[in-house]
Amino acid sequence: MQSKGVNVAAVLYDSPATLARFSGKYEINFPLLSDPESSAIIQLGLLNPTYDPSTKYYGVPYPGVLLINSTGIIKGKFAEENYRERPLMEELIRAVNELD
Repeated sequence: MQSKGVNVAAVLYDSPATLARFSGKYEINFPLLSDPESSAIIQLGLLNPTYDPSTKYYGVPYPGVLLINSTGIIKGKFAEENYRERPLMEELIRAVNELD
């Protein structure tokens, strides 16, 4: 996808230290962006509301992918309500190929 000018980053509610440990342990080679207040997660409509705000799990996003073009416009949103499901790679590749 790099030939299409596509980069990958993940937004999670975990602290930068937690994300650094996780990316090191699993050899993740794309940016993991920390959103501890879940403000971006909420603004993007990805907040999973099934977690009680008084628990440490509040702020967990739905698993998903946003396709954002070079001018910052969201051109595609793929989100799943079940944390065990992920958007299909075929769908993502097709959407990337359709980006203008």
